[in-house]
Amino acid sequence: MKRRDFLGAAAAWPLAGRASVPRPKAPLRIVVPQAAGGTADTLARMLAERLEARLGVATIVDNRPGANGLIGTEFVRRAAPDGDTLLVASTATHAIAPHVSRAVEFDPVRDFAPIVNVAWQTKVAIASLSVPATTLREFVAYARANPGRLNYASVGIGSSSHVDAELLASATGIKLVHIPYRGSGQTVAALVTGEVHLLLASVTAALGAIRAGQVRALAVMSDQRAALLPQVPTIGEAGVPAPDVRNWIGVVAPAETPVPNVAAFNRVVVSELADPALRAWLDQQGLEPIGGSSEAFASRIRADVERWGTIVRRLGIYAA
Repeated sequence: MKRRDFLGAAAAWPLAGRASVPRPKAPLRIVVPQAAGGTADTLARMLAERLEARLGVATIVDNRPGANGLIGTEFVRRAAPDGDTLLVASTATHAIAPHVSRAVEFDPVRDFAPIVNVAWQTKVAIASLSVPATTLREFVAYARANPGRLNYASVGIGSSSHVDAELLASATGIKLVHIPYRGSGQTVAALVTGEVHLLLASVTAALGAIRAGQVRALAVMSDQRAALLPQVPTIGEAGVPAPDVRNWIGVVAPAETPVPNVAAFNRVVVSELADPALRAWLDQQGLEPIGGSSEAFASRIRADVERWGTIVRRLGIYAA
């Protein structure tokens, strides 16, 4: 899907003035279920600045990492639905985690009020320089010739990077060994040292190592090239039957959050996404703006819960 498809609705929203927006009674809390410094955290801090300016209320970012995002997500599920607490949700927290972890207590559809789908996060397949492959097609051919001898890194069992790599292996008929780590920094470092052979990472997490020539970018796992890696082919251009594993990042609130608050947050974020300066900033973060209505976001969540549930069951991936 092209960027213009997502932003068509954004330009139609007028800029919401403070007087027309229901403001939180207490400081607005944006919970990020990942550690500080990652893409979701960076996006949350940008949103916090803009929401604070638009709503005239103090806004804080609250990082609650752990258990592949389940700790922070569960915290928001239990929060009062008063419009004071938001969650930076993603494909990982709402479409994948509920299927791979038996510890999940929330229902991603029933227990949250979707506000707005903010952006797509593009991923890239990168390989260790120790692997004699310069393209994704060559990597697949080498892996087929050496079944079970190559491995890949992820940020944990049941994480999106785990599921993504297993989906790639299944789609291409190769066998890879899974090596889980604790964070994206560790996975990239392991690839640089040759400890692992393959990693599917966000463009921003991989960018430094790619530009330094420490790893080899094989393909962008999407149907269009990444603005930060214009020289890297897409999976289609690479000629490999690999899946599009982009990750959406959006904002949700606890279920039963008042409809006026949900609508107000949606108006503000969607109008901000129409700002050329913000869109340029998103490009530099390896993100593609989405926008649209809360109803459209709800439909996306429902569809992805079903899609990724089918994938996870087929791959047989489960965490504790």
